[in-house]
Amino acid sequence: MITDPIGNRRSEGFPTSDPLQALEKDHNFVKKLFERYFSTQDQQVKQEAGPEILQLLEMHSSLEEATFYPAVQQLDARLVEECMSEHEQADQLIHQLKGMDPSNPQCDAMFQQLRDAILQHIDAEEKQLFPVVRQSNMDLEALGIQMQAYESNMVATLARESQGAPSSRRGS
Repeated sequence: MITDPIGNRRSEGFPTSDPLQALEKDHNFVKKLFERYFSTQDQQVKQEAGPEILQLLEMHSSLEEATFYPAVQQLDARLVEECMSEHEQADQLIHQLKGMDPSNPQCDAMFQQLRDAILQHIDAEEKQLFPVVRQSNMDLEALGIQMQAYESNMVATLARESQGAPSSRRGS
């Protein structure tokens, strides 16, 4: 296993002064996971990397949808709407992949579809949306603190769930 997305979140902390840096770190991490998935024919490696990819994408999407997009909506509503639409498409693929047997021949093709969609989404965010946010007068530190609080709660909830403890989180 490369690393556990939850453990990675807990150990590294959240750069509150530059929340875009945290999002970019997620982007780089998911790219590495996709690279790991597609660079091997070893089914065990794919069975480890696949769920890590899906979990990280769900965490990242949840963070963006709950905190980042609402905060930057007024800067470029069209771009944010496009990003949200891309999330919806990715969520559909993630849902299908979560229910799929990793040995199913369609699994690799669907992960390829997901990777292509995610890489396009990352490119749009980093080249179009993030520059708009950086050039704005938005209080990035306040946004970073809000994102950190949301993420900390999400990580704690997921950690409890992975240890079998009940959670107050609603179903995804």
